[in-house]
Amino acid sequence: MKLLFINNSLINLNNKNINKNGGIEHCNIEVAKKLSLFGYDVSLVSKIKKKQKKFNITNLPFNFLNREHFTNGFDVIISSNYSQAFKSKQKSIKVLWMHNQLQIEKSLRKKEFLSIILHRPHVVFVSRYLKQLTSSVYPFKSKTIIPNGCSELFINNKRNKNIKQIFIWTVKRDKGLTEIIDIWCRIMFKKLPLGELHVHGLNLPKNKNIIIDYDKFNIKFFGIVSRDFLASKYKYSTAMLHPGYDETFCISALEALASGLPIITFNRSALSELVINNVNGYIVATYENMAEKAINLAMNKSQLRKLSNNAIKISEKFCWNNIALKWNKYLNNLKLK
Repeated sequence: MKLLFINNSLINLNNKNINKNGGIEHCNIEVAKKLSLFGYDVSLVSKIKKKQKKFNITNLPFNFLNREHFTNGFDVIISSNYSQAFKSKQKSIKVLWMHNQLQIEKSLRKKEFLSIILHRPHVVFVSRYLKQLTSSVYPFKSKTIIPNGCSELFINNKRNKNIKQIFIWTVKRDKGLTEIIDIWCRIMFKKLPLGELHVHGLNLPKNKNIIIDYDKFNIKFFGIVSRDFLASKYKYSTAMLHPGYDETFCISALEALASGLPIITFNRSALSELVINNVNGYIVATYENMAEKAINLAMNKSQLRKLSNNAIKISEKFCWNNIALKWNKYLNNLKLK
């Protein structure tokens, strides 16, 4: 079966910093790699300048989509968040792989709505939350949920015996960060004076009203870092503090769990599908509760060990090979329809 993955951004398979790819790009690479190992003939179109081949995947420039009859050579076209890639004369089965919410107003503005109406693609959601969030107005031919996966870098990331009182933030948006910094300074740092709050994804809070001596409170900002950097740090950190706003899947949380890092979050968005209260993390009601649970984990080694072990075990089912098997089953069923 010939597959074409379409990603409306840059994916360079030869990039040495491939582990710095965003979540959607990472998912395209991993699913494409695994399906090629299953015997699929896989091509990937992205905003690359020159054609290349790696991991048994043919990576093509985005302008190949403008070539007449190009897409007719594929049995299935899987496009991430980009329905405009579908053409009326395509003989291929069309699949829209939805990673993010597509609001009606946004889809009209980006000319996605009309394309979905015209082509009625099948749709794959990355979470139950995203499926529930998506308007029933869209006339998808079928709806399926296939979760994202976790790379071997984190699945095989062995936990250190000596855990430090380091708490992790990995969200590139700053919604909730003001509250996290507040509970850190008011509550957590007083109980854990040797503890550290490490913020990844942001160089500094966007909220300019925060006036704090970050060094005094052991708050460190790292900006955007590679997955290798995070994997190394997860090994010896205590927990991830994650408010869970607007998460349609949250790969960063899954990567943390696979590394044995419990997550403390609220019962909202797709993150609630990954975290089981008192099993691989905590579901809390307030930021103050988040602080209490974090302090408890830092001081209770046996509880931390229990949650860490559970986090690793539960995350194993999300290895990319298992996710690719779900895709394989899905694609075979599509061909039978």
